Amino acid sequence: MPRPISWLPRLHEIRRSVANSVRSHYGRREFEQIFELQPRAAQKLVEMLPTVKIGTSLLVEREALVVFLDRVREADDVAALFDKVRTEKAGVSRKKVRALVPRDTEPATLTSLPESIALSRGRMEVSFETVEQLAEAMFALARVLETDVDAFAQAYEPEKPPEVSEEAAEMDALYAELEELKKERAYRS
Repeated sequence: MPRPISWLPRLHEIRRSVANSVRSHYGRREFEQIFELQPRAAQKLVEMLPTVKIGTSLLVEREALVVFLDRVREADDVAALFDKVRTEKAGVSRKKVRALVPRDTEPATLTSLPESIALSRGRMEVSFETVEQLAEAMFALARVLETDVDAFAQAYEPEKPPEVSEEAAEMDALYAELEELKKERAYRS
């Protein structure tokens, strides 16, 4: 009986992480982290998939990894799929890598905004001397909004006054009128 696949219960999480990553290629070390595997198991998984050779390393393109994870998700028999993938492997790709993004960027947070951006509720001020500085500040802000727009909105959207219904406004007007009548009556007595 084959050993159970330890990362299978986390397949959805792994697939989402890979699909949302800016990383273009994954090597053995990244497989160790993503799949939570030992080095040898990670290397075997890398060797199953189509790879590109960069120096002495074999790397798996992000798109190929996403396709593989989708196939695993849809497979009824994962062990049979692994055998099929091993036989399908075309070997090391000879095409040159045009763009290699070696690592993911850290997620941007409100605390990672540059000092040139001053924020308060309903107001933003950007200090800059060159257009490049402005562009960098705006890019940093865009990354924060992409990462956590809800926290940003909660911290910096202007507070809205509570909505008062027409009925509540009419009741307030009636109470005010009643108070005026009471004062007038007390004045006459």
